[in-house]
Parts: sequence; C-alpha cells; structure tokens
Amino acid sequence: MGFVPIFLTLGGFVLLFVMVVHISIKNKKEQFLLAYKQLAELLHKPLPPSGLSSRNLNELEESASAAPSSSIKKQLGTAKILRHRYQELIKEKPYNLIAKIMGHTSI
Repeated sequence: MGFVPIFLTLGGFVLLFVMVVHISIKNKKEQFLLAYKQLAELLHKPLPPSGLSSRNLNELEESASAAPSSSIKKQLGTAKILRHRYQELIKEKPYNLIAKIMGHTSI
C-alpha cells in the first residue's frame, strides 16, 4: 500500500498539468483570433467563415500596414504579439508535447 498514494499523486499532478497547459494554449489562440477579428472589423473586411488562413492573415496585415489610422496599427501590433506568444508557447519544451497530444498547431 506504500506506492499506491505516490502513483495516485503523480498521476493527479500529470493530469492537472496537462489540463492547465491545454487551457492556457486554447486561451492564447482565442485571444489571437479575437484580435484579428477586431482588426478585420476596423478595416471593414469580412473574414471567411472557414476561419483564418495564412493567406487571409497576410492580406489583413498588408491592408493594416497601409492604413493611416493609429488605432489600426496598434491593433495590428497587438495581434502580432499575441500570435508570437502563441507560437512560442507551442514551441517551448514541456508544452510542445502536450500541444502535439491535444492537437494544437501553429498559426
């Protein structure tokens, strides 16, 4: 009976860690998508219902960089930072295994 509590505690820790990392990655992706939707609204460009692809992101970035408005440029900067943070979180060593298991991909 000596090892059972140790294994239960270790299993609980691993399960909790996986759940927290999964939720954290999912929240970062949602923040990024929300920022790009707000950018598209500022630019008055509709987003396709299939979601954001790299082509759509490049078109939005080109339109936003050409816009004279400072609020659009600020929103573009925020979206780029959120995208970078998401990409770095997925590449980081202990989290990339969980991202791969849970099906998170880079944007």
